[in-house]
Amino acid sequence: MKQRNFLFAIYSLLFSIALTSCDTDNVGTKYNVYTPSVSFMEESTSLTTAESSVEVKVKLVRLGNSGALTVHYTGSSETAGIFTDLSGGEATFADGSSITEVTVKADNMQKGQEYVYSLKLDDAAVATADTILNNQIAVAEVAILCDYNWVKAGTCTFIDYNFSDEGDEYEGVTIENGEGSNIYRMVDAYGKGTGDITFTQNADGTIQLAEGKHCTYSGYTVYYDTTTYGTYCYVENEGNHYAVNHLLLSGSNLYLGYFEFVWNK
Repeated sequence: MKQRNFLFAIYSLLFSIALTSCDTDNVGTKYNVYTPSVSFMEESTSLTTAESSVEVKVKLVRLGNSGALTVHYTGSSETAGIFTDLSGGEATFADGSSITEVTVKADNMQKGQEYVYSLKLDDAAVATADTILNNQIAVAEVAILCDYNWVKAGTCTFIDYNFSDEGDEYEGVTIENGEGSNIYRMVDAYGKGTGDITFTQNADGTIQLAEGKHCTYSGYTVYYDTTTYGTYCYVENEGNHYAVNHLLLSGSNLYLGYFEFVWNK
């Protein structure tokens, strides 16, 4: 997720103050900080954990550090019963400090699910924004992925026909299982950190790719959507040899895609 750091803006402003305050010929250009310009330090904080409960720190910053200052915010999530604001909607800067933090706790998370919590400064805190700098981050997002404990479930020979008519073979690609589930993933199938391909396996040995986006290679993302494109997204198998028909997503364009893999359990 895109992030924007408030500290760079502070340093830029201080540099500007140093320049304009030395301008004795143009007194009218002098700039003084009259407002603390309270802001979240970053627009987003992401965390991946295998635990069902976790605490996340969210930092706030201000211009200057003189005197104690308390500001308020609200928190919300589309998922009920998960998040608790341990700071009670209140952030306090100690005298002499320009940084503080609040704590959000997530409980009762389920494996394989992502949870999002948004924090928003109240009107009074927003009103402290510096109108010249105009770089306040008034809303911050916390995203937590409760991931599986992945254990090795064999390897496979990955045979790609998306970028090779002959079929490029990648030997020894690791397959992992989300412990306690029927969810599996081919780890970094194309290599070089391109991402995983996730699928479920049924009791009869058939598999189904997870809906949505998977790994990206050479600007194309493996995409699987049986609801909209069921004619083009399906898997066939003979024993442990699987043939996967899918789509390739590049920008807003979709192309037909195909690969095979032989699972060596």
